Amino acid sequence: MSGIPPSVVCVVVTFNPDEGLLRAQTRQLSAQVSAIVWVDNHSSAPVGTWAAELGVAFVGLPENRGIACAQNMGVEWAKKLNPDAVLLMDHDSIPAPDMVAQLWRVMAVVPAVAAVGPHYEDPRGSSGSFTPFVQIKGLSMRHLHRQALADSVEVDHLIASGCLIRMGAWERVGPMSEQLFVDFVDVEWCLRARSLGWTVHGVWAALMSHTIGHEVVTRFGRKFRVHSPGRIYFHIRNGLVLYRQPWIPLNWKLVSAYRLLLKVGFYAVLGPDRGAYIRSVVCGVRDGLRLLLDGRTPTK
Repeated sequence: MSGIPPSVVCVVVTFNPDEGLLRAQTRQLSAQVSAIVWVDNHSSAPVGTWAAELGVAFVGLPENRGIACAQNMGVEWAKKLNPDAVLLMDHDSIPAPDMVAQLWRVMAVVPAVAAVGPHYEDPRGSSGSFTPFVQIKGLSMRHLHRQALADSVEVDHLIASGCLIRMGAWERVGPMSEQLFVDFVDVEWCLRARSLGWTVHGVWAALMSHTIGHEVVTRFGRKFRVHSPGRIYFHIRNGLVLYRQPWIPLNWKLVSAYRLLLKVGFYAVLGPDRGAYIRSVVCGVRDGLRLLLDGRTPTK
């Protein structure tokens, strides 16, 4: 395999999207992929009407079933077209004009790679402030920045948006864990793929604009991306669920748990609505432990 792939289907998950951003994304993607399908998690906006106007396929869900369910349904739709790979996108991500080609260029030459992802920039940050890729070594998390001679870097996991997944890997690894609903869905899938002998790579030349977090707050002269209380609930609950999985490396669990504790402390002390965040943490711990005791965890 080399060059631009003969078939990539893009699965875009939408939930109350910004119309302008979604249309801009579609313009950028239409020349890069074979087909686009929007899977909508019961938005109040007329997303189906926009899809018809733009000529993209549309799957509307009767309720918000979470990003994992929507991604799985989109991939099932894509299978009808027999693609070489599927590209997952959030509704607010804008790819560079050659993002898919850059992703495929690495996927075509790296052995046993399950997924490749772009180097993305949050438009709310300072210009050129690209988010580093992440790699856990021992008990430390390494933030990797671009190296001049490297096309890509092997990482522990990628964010779902912009992630190009080889269909052969999807069939072997399985679908996204719908029980997780939203947070840690992409992390869990990548770690599951790695446990089965696949690799996951970040691609430096594949660029994308992507918003992380609910808002940006300034504390001690620094900018921090903060999530809504609802998302913190899923961070806590899903983190506890993943820590039970025997196939996830112990060092990853320890580093993740430590960072999760730091996040809890930040929101409890410096969050914009401390009471709401504290309630979300308590509920997340309660429901995470309940899932563990019930034994209802994602299966490999």
